[in-house]
Amino acid sequence: MRVFPVWMLAAFAAAFLFGCSDGSSAPPSGGPQPPPQANTPTGLTGAAPTASSVTLTWTGGSQFSLYRIYRNDVEIGTTTALTFTDTGLTAVTAYRYYVRGEMSGGLSGASNAVNVTTPNMLSHSLSTLLDPAMRSAMLVRDIAFDAAGNIYLTGGAFSADFPTTPGAYDRTFATGGASTGSAGASDVFVMKFNRSGALVWSTLIGGPNYDRAYGVEIAPDGGVIVAGRAGEGYPTTPGVAQPAFAGDANPNNLYGKQDGFISKLSADGSTLLWSTYFGEARRGFIRDVGVDSANKVYIAGPFYGGLAHITAGAVQSAPNGNSDLVYARLSADGAAVEYATYLGGDEGAGKMAGPPSIIVTADRNVYLAVPESGDGAPTTPNAFQRNSAGAADFLLARFGPTDNLVYATYLGGSGVEDIETHNIAVDAAGRLAITGSSASTDYPTRFDSYQPNFGGGSSDAVVSILSADGTSLAGSTYIGGTGNENTQGVKFGPDGLLYVSGESSSASLRTTSNAVQKSRAGGVDAILIALLPSLKGAPYLSYLGGSGDDFARALDIADDGAVGVAVNTQSSNFPLSAGGSSAPNPGGAQTGILSLFTP
Repeated sequence: MRVFPVWMLAAFAAAFLFGCSDGSSAPPSGGPQPPPQANTPTGLTGAAPTASSVTLTWTGGSQFSLYRIYRNDVEIGTTTALTFTDTGLTAVTAYRYYVRGEMSGGLSGASNAVNVTTPNMLSHSLSTLLDPAMRSAMLVRDIAFDAAGNIYLTGGAFSADFPTTPGAYDRTFATGGASTGSAGASDVFVMKFNRSGALVWSTLIGGPNYDRAYGVEIAPDGGVIVAGRAGEGYPTTPGVAQPAFAGDANPNNLYGKQDGFISKLSADGSTLLWSTYFGEARRGFIRDVGVDSANKVYIAGPFYGGLAHITAGAVQSAPNGNSDLVYARLSADGAAVEYATYLGGDEGAGKMAGPPSIIVTADRNVYLAVPESGDGAPTTPNAFQRNSAGAADFLLARFGPTDNLVYATYLGGSGVEDIETHNIAVDAAGRLAITGSSASTDYPTRFDSYQPNFGGGSSDAVVSILSADGTSLAGSTYIGGTGNENTQGVKFGPDGLLYVSGESSSASLRTTSNAVQKSRAGGVDAILIALLPSLKGAPYLSYLGGSGDDFARALDIADDGAVGVAVNTQSSNFPLSAGGSSAPNPGGAQTGILSLFTP
């Protein structure tokens, strides 16, 4: 992680906005200071048009014969003009500037100071349709890199035209189920691409009803783990924790009867190594999945009471209300549930727990997030926020390697906070990053963040970093304009930046000079953001989309810093680098796109 100088950590309240003045009039923070004169240069602003240069402009006066430019309290140049370009800078670095004027009586006082962050020069190296021939209907829900940099995507396929490859586990789209909802039949799909965007293999997994994956992870042994929701007839294997469908007494009208599922494919996509349901007599499913260094599988999903998989010693043995988040760990072969617990508050009658996210670290610490609309969750002493602050808050938790609850805390304002899936990340220090949407104008942000105030519309994206012990916020910011924003996908990169993907209907987001697409092209466009780990600046922010609606559903980052984004598009003119059919899908159905950004 990049280490930033001490002066940067003392930045002023509105400082660190990319390419903008902080509006303050602070003097230099160190070094010799000549007596201030009555007149000073004013209105200093700064912008970083490249990763290595900053352009400053200001207002002077006839009393000044020369201007002296200071970077980080050291004079770096002089000019008689009202603009100056500082070159030879380092990408993704914060710099502080001010200007003094030279007069017959000496030097003036310092102008207002500005802090400018040079951008991250990501290159948009690939954008390819998952089905370039047919643009078949699908929902992409997750993306993952393996150690070699190959890319895996998963979700739900809705068409017999979905592309599969010879030797795949299942090449036939299954239909004809008796318990399918109004959305019709769906099969899980898993696809592997190499770094040039070529399809390596593609397979379906499914029964005759509605089956769709939400998460994909690559196990240390090379196996491909997917998890999500499944109907009756989904393929399972002998000896697993739950080989049979458990039932669904209150099915969702859209999807029909559903249980959760976890499946593990061989590295070449040809064999279903093991597959199990995870559910109970009422509706429930899995929304996110993780895997540890011993190939054990960790899952999170919303479930009602009566789940037989809850284990002795659970932190919470039953839901506090109608339903709650369930966190569980399965053995590496899927044969046993080693630990499972509910976690949540009282949502009230008729409500179901929101969609959770889960991360497991190499040292087997487990982090969870879920939108919680009720009080009573088992928060811990000294937690950042012991009780709900509004209609729905984030509930964040950390479990240790021995299944102990390290912390649990609410986080939110007086409105509704919400997440979709894949909305948390963890850095090397054990700090949890959470991103989602907020309708709260009083969501807890820091005064010196990238965007401390609500931007407008009905919701903004928010990003917060919680301390490793869950007691304080290390950073917190809004990201939003006059429309609506939502985020799905977040991860710390090897460069120390925090990358976030999502979508926006605002035309006013502050895209950076290096953005692949500086303006919104349609009603809703995907967005990709790179934030400083302090959340005080955004060295990269770009739209990505066409004239229709486009949604980024997840991201992952390879060991070499490449950023992969999984996108669903309804645009016939989404900007593609690899060609493919531009015909719109029947009825405006979504299809999938892989976008790759490289440093």
